[in-house]
Amino acid sequence: MVSAPVQVVTASTLFGAATVSAAWDAGVLPRRERTVLVVQHNVPVPEVSDDFTSSQAFAALADRFDAVVHWNDVIRPYHPKEWKPRPADAPLWERLLRERWRLGDGPVELVGESVATPPTGTLAAIFASAAVSVYADGLMVYGPTRFDVGHALGGRVDRVLHLDLLPGVEPTLLHEWGAPGVVVPAESFRKVITALSAAAHGAATDVERLPAPGTYALVLGQYMAAIGLLSEADEADLHRSMVDVAAEQGFTTVLLKPHPSAPRQGTEDLVEHARRRGVRLEVAPAAVLAEALYEESAPGLVVSCFSTALATARATYEIPVRSVGTPMLLGRLEPYQNSNRVPTVVVDALGRDGGRWADDAQQMQRLVRAVSYCQQPALLPELRDDTVALLRELDDARLRLWFRRNRLTALGLPGGFPLPWWRSTAVVRFADAVDRRVLGGRLRRLVRTRYRSAGEDVRAAVGVAKGQVERG
Repeated sequence: MVSAPVQVVTASTLFGAATVSAAWDAGVLPRRERTVLVVQHNVPVPEVSDDFTSSQAFAALADRFDAVVHWNDVIRPYHPKEWKPRPADAPLWERLLRERWRLGDGPVELVGESVATPPTGTLAAIFASAAVSVYADGLMVYGPTRFDVGHALGGRVDRVLHLDLLPGVEPTLLHEWGAPGVVVPAESFRKVITALSAAAHGAATDVERLPAPGTYALVLGQYMAAIGLLSEADEADLHRSMVDVAAEQGFTTVLLKPHPSAPRQGTEDLVEHARRRGVRLEVAPAAVLAEALYEESAPGLVVSCFSTALATARATYEIPVRSVGTPMLLGRLEPYQNSNRVPTVVVDALGRDGGRWADDAQQMQRLVRAVSYCQQPALLPELRDDTVALLRELDDARLRLWFRRNRLTALGLPGGFPLPWWRSTAVVRFADAVDRRVLGGRLRRLVRTRYRSAGEDVRAAVGVAKGQVERG
C-alpha cells in the first residue's frame, strides 16, 4: 500500500519557515498529512554558528512540523551550497532519505527556496518526481531566475509564494515557466510573527527592554563584506552612514539589528561613532527577526541598504524607511546578473522622487522586468519590447544608475554606446541569411570574436543576436 503524500519543506532562515507557516494558515499552500522541515545552514562557516532552530522564537513553529531534520548532518563534511550528488546517484540518495526521514514510498511534495541552486535545488534533483512549490522571503522574487533550470525542474513548479512587498507587482522569478505568483497575506504573516515574538519574549534585545514605540531608529546590518560584495571598511562606512541618517532624523536612540548570516564582529567602533553623533546605540541578537521587533515595539524609522526587512517594514507594517548606499552598491555588484541587483534597484527606486515609484505599481513592474531582461535575456526574450520602451523614457541619471552602458550596448538596447558596423544587428542577420558553410560562417566567427572582448556580456549578446535572426 502506497503511503500518503509527504510535504518536505526546506528552510535556511527563521523568516523562511515563518513564511511557509503563514502560507499554510492562509490556505494559499495546501498542507499535507505529514510535514518534514529540512533545515539548511548555509552560512559560510556553518560549524561555528547555530542554525535558526536554536532560537527561542522557533519554539512557536516547531510543533507545526512532524519532524525537523538537518541537511548539514546528512552531507557533512561538505558545505550545503557546494555539494550535490552525481545524476546517476540521485535514485540512491532518494532511497536513503526516504528511509532516514521516514518519508514512506508515497508522493513527495517539495516546498523550497531558491530551487535553482543548492541546497534546495539538490533536493529537487534527488526527488525527481516531486511537485515543487517555491517560496521567496524577500525582494529577490521580483528578479529573474539565475539560470535556465531546465524542464525537469521548471516544469514541476506549481506556484511561487511571496509576501506582497511591492503591492500590485508580480514576481519575475520562474516567469519563463509560467509559474503563478501567489501572495501570502500580510495578516497571516503578522499573526505568525506575533507568535514568534511571544515565544522569544524577554530575549528580543540585549538591553533590559525595548524602547517605547516610535522613539528609536532601527538600523538593519547588511551581509556584504562576508560574501565579497564590499570590503570590510566599506561595509563599516555604510553602517556609520546609517547611524548618521538616524541622527539627522532626530533619533537619539538606535537599535542595531545584525544580519542573521553575518559573522559576529565587534561593534565598538560603531558605538563610538554613534556616541559622537549624540546617539546611544544598542545591539539586538541576530537570531531575532526584525519583524518581531516591529510587533513588539515598532521603531520610528528603519534604515538599511536593501534588506528584506526594510521592505517588510514599509509594505507590511507601514513604518517609515530610509535606504543608504544603493548607488554605491549598484556600482559594485558583479556580474550584472548578480541576484542582489533587482532588490537594490527596487529599494533605490522607492526612495526617489518623493516615493513616486512606490505609488506606481505599473511603473515598478516595468522596471523590475526591464532589469530582469537585461540580466537574463535568453530566459526572458518576450520582455525585450517593453524593456526598449522603458529605456527610452528614463532620464540619463536613472539609466546610468539602474542599467549599465556596456550591458545595453551588448544587447543592442537604447542607452548603449553606438555600435560599430561589425556589431550591428544587420551584420549578424545577413551572416545567418547566407550560406553557413561559406560567407556566413566567417562573419559569425568575426562577430563572436569581437563580442568576446566584451567579457561577461558575450553570451547575452550572441543569444540576443540569434533571437533577432530567428524572429526575422
